[in-house]
Amino acid sequence: MEYGLLFILGLVLGSFYNVLIYRLPRNVSVVFPPSHCPECKSRIRWFDNVPLISYILLRGRCRNCGAKISLQYPLVELSSGLLAVYSYWRWGFSVDALVYYLFFSALLVASLIDLKFFIIPDVITIPGTLLGLASSFFREDITPLHSFVGFLVGLGIPLLIYLYYVKFRKMEGLGFGDVKLLAFVGSVSGVYGVLSALFLGSLFGLLFALPMLIKNRNLQFVIPFGPFLSLGCFAGILMEDYIKVFLRFSIP
Repeated sequence: MEYGLLFILGLVLGSFYNVLIYRLPRNVSVVFPPSHCPECKSRIRWFDNVPLISYILLRGRCRNCGAKISLQYPLVELSSGLLAVYSYWRWGFSVDALVYYLFFSALLVASLIDLKFFIIPDVITIPGTLLGLASSFFREDITPLHSFVGFLVGLGIPLLIYLYYVKFRKMEGLGFGDVKLLAFVGSVSGVYGVLSALFLGSLFGLLFALPMLIKNRNLQFVIPFGPFLSLGCFAGILMEDYIKVFLRFSIP
């Protein structure tokens, strides 16, 4: 029953995350106007806005104009529901579970915005960082010191990379939005989360870019790094126990 209720709550919040993904990069209010079809602008009625179910019943199309509804909408809702269940399963009924659910949700929203618009809104990372630092006083898996050190490492390492590219290479090797994203990551998950985001995120980014490298045979293309940093952090937290066991036995 608890998992079912959390999954439903996650679906509902996921519907709101879709609103954020669409409106934040367009500088549109997340409250007004009410949800509407991007094509015909008709208002979406409540029975057509039920997470997952409405998409299935409508067969992925607007009731009024028949325009195709992006698969992103049900996938974000489903992801939010699963993240709510996972957070409760992993950390139980605790502040840690709530913070990590909000953290994963913020990474999901930021990643999809970055993937489409190559920006990571400050309205996600800056309040998220403040929440990460403040919540560390009430959490069990991280102390305020670890949170603050994680914030400094998350801000410092990518900031140095950013400044190096801007000053000596005359280009942005790492977007400043990514710098603030890693500071957010560090404030919530500590140094471990930052290192997971950097190393695993770089690996995921390389795997993604490899076909383009082979096809173009040069580095003259740009990919958003935020989604890979977020995925690297999430994968690191997901596999934390296994990674720590591996390091324990592999490093003398």
